[in-house]
Amino acid sequence: MITPGGRRAGLGARGEDQAAKYLEKKGYRILERNYRTRVAEIDIIAMHGNTLVFVEVKTRASDLFGTPMEAVGTKKRAKIAQAAVHYMATKGKGLAEAPARFDVIAIGPDGLEHLSNAFEILDMR
Repeated sequence: MITPGGRRAGLGARGEDQAAKYLEKKGYRILERNYRTRVAEIDIIAMHGNTLVFVEVKTRASDLFGTPMEAVGTKKRAKIAQAAVHYMATKGKGLAEAPARFDVIAIGPDGLEHLSNAFEILDMR
């Protein structure tokens, strides 16, 4: 059976699995994976200490079409932020006072790169 997106869907899922394992080893507690709203999907939502972390995972087999980090542009960031606001409004009970941040994990031919606090969205709550 071919999944939507074909080979890339499998590559993306493997990258998200790798990112989740990496985060857990670093002491993050995974709360949700693939949280979907009508606007966007957040690949991983986790707690790191008392901070709520929304993680975008980008996996690339090559840099032919740009690096994984370059794939998280302004529009993508805005959609992730909207989904984060939705998450906090619907599932974030007890997290309203917790600081939040956006991380990006890029997995490419050169390995895994974790950019903590990769971008900010002002007044997201």
